[in-house]
Amino acid sequence: MRISIVALATVLMAGCTTQVPLNQAAPVPSSRAFSYQSETSEPFGTLIVARDTGLVMGGGCYLAVYIDGKVTARIDTGEVVRFYVPVGDHLVGMGIDKAGSGSCSVGSLLKEQSVSLKVGQTKLYRIGGDWEVGLDIRPSSF
Repeated sequence: MRISIVALATVLMAGCTTQVPLNQAAPVPSSRAFSYQSETSEPFGTLIVARDTGLVMGGGCYLAVYIDGKVTARIDTGEVVRFYVPVGDHLVGMGIDKAGSGSCSVGSLLKEQSVSLKVGQTKLYRIGGDWEVGLDIRPSSF
């Protein structure tokens, strides 16, 4: 009986995401990062998006990262991507990767957060979630 309870708890916890420290996250390869990849002479801030590990709804698929409604990257679990975005107000989001294959490209999941960037400012967002909430993108301090 105890073994069954431990096994069930392990399975349930495996569904949750686990935060990956930024220094241990793999950078998104340049082939999957499409926009805002270079510092410019115009005033900009840095937007960092990290995706936690785990199998919560889509853990085996890339997710699309959006800035102002445009796909800017395809991110896998345990990866991080940096964007050099013009200062001002923007929306950062995540959703189903329509460029994916099979069940990875089906659905209409889209969640966004507002972000306001000042010159030289860096802001971090994490993609994670659990079985109750599903995947989400949220501001983070670590």
